[in-house]
Amino acid sequence: FKEVPPMKEPAILETPSETIQTEKDNHKLELDIPTFTPLVNGEDLDIGKYEYFPYADKLITEPKVALRIIRQLKNGEIPSNYKDYIFARYCVGVEDTNANAIKAAYEAFQIFKNFSLKKRRKIMSDIHALLLENKEKLIELMIIEGHPRKVAEWEFSGMDKVCTKEALDLYLPHLLNKVAENGNESFYWTRRPDGVVCLNPPKNAPCSSSYIGVLAILAGNTIIIKPPYKNPLSTIYLWKEIIYKAMVENNVPLGSINIVLGNSIKIMEEWLVSKYTNDIIYIGDSKKGLEVGVRAYQMGKKPILELSGNDTVFIWKDAPLVESVKSLLDGFMGATQICMIPKKAMVHEDIFEDFKERFIEEVKKLKIGLPSDPETILTPISKILEFYDYLSDALQKGAKLICGGDRVNYKGLPSIEGEFITPTVISIEDDSKVKDMKLFNEEIYFPLIPLVKVSANTLDKKDDIIFKKMINLANSEKYGLRFSAWTNSNSYVKKFMNNLSKSGILRINSRHVNFSSYLATHGGLKLSGGPFGEMNYVWQKTSTLQGVSITNLKKKAEIKKGK
Repeated sequence: FKEVPPMKEPAILETPSETIQTEKDNHKLELDIPTFTPLVNGEDLDIGKYEYFPYADKLITEPKVALRIIRQLKNGEIPSNYKDYIFARYCVGVEDTNANAIKAAYEAFQIFKNFSLKKRRKIMSDIHALLLENKEKLIELMIIEGHPRKVAEWEFSGMDKVCTKEALDLYLPHLLNKVAENGNESFYWTRRPDGVVCLNPPKNAPCSSSYIGVLAILAGNTIIIKPPYKNPLSTIYLWKEIIYKAMVENNVPLGSINIVLGNSIKIMEEWLVSKYTNDIIYIGDSKKGLEVGVRAYQMGKKPILELSGNDTVFIWKDAPLVESVKSLLDGFMGATQICMIPKKAMVHEDIFEDFKERFIEEVKKLKIGLPSDPETILTPISKILEFYDYLSDALQKGAKLICGGDRVNYKGLPSIEGEFITPTVISIEDDSKVKDMKLFNEEIYFPLIPLVKVSANTLDKKDDIIFKKMINLANSEKYGLRFSAWTNSNSYVKKFMNNLSKSGILRINSRHVNFSSYLATHGGLKLSGGPFGEMNYVWQKTSTLQGVSITNLKKKAEIKKGK
């Protein structure tokens, strides 16, 4: 590892700010590209204020040209080659767009809350059917936004599991359930919808992450969603052409789904202070998310937080090497800039060398390339300078660089202004040092995966010592999205299940990033979800449990008469 000279962040980050800009003289240019618009109370808001969205491939390969064409379009000019660089434009909101959305959602809720559970389930089934019909369109949009196909397909696999028939069969009895009878009295648990749910998805995976909000509809809520200002296309399409369309076909009030675009801080503040909003679903960075959570509580709102992660895979001495290596390899999806992927491995000392050798062999096969390349899983890095800071910190504290660590361009060639980092693996063979490293205490948000050798200094009760160390390391982590563990031992399956309790989801002997119909796709503890974090069933989080007692007066009279 060599000292890295001061460098600027990659040009890929130089995308339009959240300052609303209009074309020259506010003239609506006649362009042969799609236009994506906000949606308020059933009305498409094409008000002539636009941002322009370039193909991610072009923003990587020819950033200066792509950004110049965007500036020309905003100035009222139409370059002859604009269609080669610009995929679409999207309309931003005006001053009262969000206020109107809040009003529409509130008024729609007064009607929608009375829709029967049977009708809401029908809506969910129709949404799922439309989702499957639009699979390729959504994946295409995610690729245009910069998601490699393999990553987009994985994201869609999670979306597919959100409201399957199996999932709905599990959820519905919890929304209305007769739990007992006692003489002439019957007892019910019912979950009442909270009201207007405001949804703020993250910048890195807005479409797939936002889809968890669809389960707020199952609970009977109405929704306002604010896609990220800089990459809103796939999210707008999902909520307008799939979710909203299915709801309209089921005669739901028009204001049940609203899509707003604009300044994130301003919109969030309006959500927080409005007396007509109830829940805030914030998906993103832990620091900002917890700040939103505090404000939400202060304003009498319910915060539902989906925040950062720093997931760990635990590899026991009898773990199947092929499967466990493949599971950890998923940590490089999206260049490790996804919250719920594995970002480090704790490996039993008996298997450490074999695991490391096979893992490095597979890492070296990973491809750097453009999002449109079907073999690519790595993406441009948003925090290149932090990558070298974290890597340097680990190496100074005893880690060893095994492979990677080079800044390159999309062709994989060395470049001091490259947008990519070659997948990087470090070895930490003294497990006592890992707690002092930044990569253990903070989220890893770049392609850097540490392999930690967990050892015992004695043969006496060696496995007990190593297992205890693994659990102590797990419990001392600040984040808690997912844990996964690999072992062929039934006794250690039970041990991991009973002791790895500080995460929203635990997967044993299956791919860390897999999704299952009966489990939520999101949810975490600690800095991953705040003080009330857990696996997140959104239908549950956006509703309130009410106990109901119903006395049958006729039966009561009969009982009394019989006595």
